[in-house]
Amino acid sequence: MFNFTTTVPLLDLENERLFRASELLQALGNLPGLTAKDFYDELMTSQHPVEEHESLTLAAIAIETMLAVGLEPVDSKEPTVH
Repeated sequence: MFNFTTTVPLLDLENERLFRASELLQALGNLPGLTAKDFYDELMTSQHPVEEHESLTLAAIAIETMLAVGLEPVDSKEPTVH
């Protein structure tokens, strides 16, 4: 996993959650039709502790929301289409 740290512990924690959520989303592929159930199934079978599931779910929602507002690079050859 990419190691990105700052001098702000709360920001580091949020970035860590975003990176871990992105790994879960990446494991599900890049095909249209990804559902919340698909994500929850992947999360439940992951090695992440149950007490982290809510924060990882919220991080995944943030990622998918950012992708949905059209911030894909113009030259992207394989855009994310969830």
